[in-house]
Amino acid sequence: MKGALKNWWVLLIKGIILILLSFYIFQHPVEALVGLALYIGIATLMTGFLLIFTSLSGPKDQNWGWRLAWGIMDVIFGYILIATPGITAAVLPFLVGFWIIYSGILIFVGAFPAKKEGNPTWWVYLLGGQLTIIIGYFITSNFLASTVAITYWIGFGFLISGIFNTSLSFRMRKLSKAI
Repeated sequence: MKGALKNWWVLLIKGIILILLSFYIFQHPVEALVGLALYIGIATLMTGFLLIFTSLSGPKDQNWGWRLAWGIMDVIFGYILIATPGITAAVLPFLVGFWIIYSGILIFVGAFPAKKEGNPTWWVYLLGGQLTIIIGYFITSNFLASTVAITYWIGFGFLISGIFNTSLSFRMRKLSKAI
């Protein structure tokens, strides 16, 4: 737990990147779907490497394996988005929806070890994971909806995930100072 608290800033960076990305999506919904593959790929690749770094650099607590798996998944997903931007734009809503569902599951699962460790904010993981899964479901189930609607769902999903990561990072920083 101490290692994760020490690296609270990683979640802050991830949250800021996701929030900035959501604002871009809201401002340029039509162009966003084509350009989004590259931007999301870079952001996902960066956050994946950061998650891998934090999982391997700190002490091996109960969640280090989940963080490592999440980081590896983000790196693979980011590489796919960067390597094939044209094809990715066509299937982006489904890919992003799957990624958001997967991230939501990992956030949700992270609530139980946090509760076991006595973390008073374990419910934030639980709620954040559920909301993330629901948004991912809406993205994948509305695949044939208009491009504007899909990009807004994606932007909203990134905004919620970004706010969640940012607020969690500040809670972790506060806990880190207390320890």
